[in-house]
Amino acid sequence: MARTWGFWTRGKLDILRSYLSAFTTASKSARERLYFDLFAGGAENVDRITQEPFPGSPWIALDTDDPPFTKLRFFELDRPEELESRLRADFPGRDLRVLRGDCNETIHEALAELEPLARAPAFAFVDPDGPDVRWSTLEALAAFKANRRFKVELWMLFPEPMFVRLLRTDGGAIEPEHAGRITAMFGSEQWRAIYRARLGGRLAPPEARIEYVNLMRWRLQTVLGYRWTHALEVHNEQGHPMYHLVFATDHPAGDRIMRHLYGKAFEEFPKMRQQAIDQRLGAMTLFDDVGLGAEAQEYRYEPPWEP
Repeated sequence: MARTWGFWTRGKLDILRSYLSAFTTASKSARERLYFDLFAGGAENVDRITQEPFPGSPWIALDTDDPPFTKLRFFELDRPEELESRLRADFPGRDLRVLRGDCNETIHEALAELEPLARAPAFAFVDPDGPDVRWSTLEALAAFKANRRFKVELWMLFPEPMFVRLLRTDGGAIEPEHAGRITAMFGSEQWRAIYRARLGGRLAPPEARIEYVNLMRWRLQTVLGYRWTHALEVHNEQGHPMYHLVFATDHPAGDRIMRHLYGKAFEEFPKMRQQAIDQRLGAMTLFDDVGLGAEAQEYRYEPPWEP
């Protein structure tokens, strides 16, 4: 069964398509180019309003062709056999694999297989539905090219609004499972200081979300050693925050390209939002005055601060 997605998913994939094209073009001189797609998703995706099908990230990566990625590894829990069958049918002869099971476990198998190619430019798309990626996975990806000039570039969905929902502020105890998932994602208990500030009234929910995003960026740079991180906040039709897209790179070209693409997203996402509203309401403009939180702005890089 096809999964349905909002306009923000299509916007995210538009950024991915543009970045992967720039990435492979910039690394054209390399003999190999590696792509990792964690939480790769299903074989069928449709727009939840128009019901129009659109390609998921595996198809976008495999369609990148100037030049193409030479080895692609996808990770999926839900019906991975169907995904692999569809990909092999659509892209015969490509060096691709769909690894079955939890990507936090199977990533090590994929990295071990490709270790002889650790010199190759590599990109990882980490796209969980919730706080389901572990810090140990990000650490393994960063360490894959240890002692190389540039690490694996990371682009990840960071679902910080979910933290605000999972971490209770009504006096009740946090579910141990929720706390464990968040600790595993950060690889640290440092998030608890933000939560205590939220409980104490020193941080409002939007401020807490900013602090959680900053903590992840700060750890990517100071613990894993990435030179630059960027964060783009994504909103739904009502203007509510959905997640941040966090990018990490060591390469000046990667930094420059993603700054440009995030700048374009600041212009395009509000247009996509308005189009989705018009489609849902039959071209009515009832919600024109609902704040998106990113109108008439431009993307500006700011480094993370020490938590």
